[in-house]
Amino acid sequence: MVDAHQTFVIVGAGLAGAKAAETLRAEGFTGRVILIGDERDHPYERPPLSKGYLDGKAERDSVFTHERPWYAGADIELHLGQPVTALDRYAKT
Repeated sequence: MVDAHQTFVIVGAGLAGAKAAETLRAEGFTGRVILIGDERDHPYERPPLSKGYLDGKAERDSVFTHERPWYAGADIELHLGQPVTALDRYAKT
């Protein structure tokens, strides 16, 4: 699956999107990986959010799938606060 000329765009910067990007890198994909989400925070896990952080039992940083520097280190482009409203596969936009 190694192809430096390919780009994967993952729509949805939640847990599933973050894990998809992580898996691409873990499997050796060297192309461009773009993760787009409408929320302004980087991907987080909802169970620790509701059962830990919001209950006051855990620190805010404990809910994130990865720390923010991990994405840069894995060469994953984060586009946060940007809702996707349409996809055009043919125009690749």
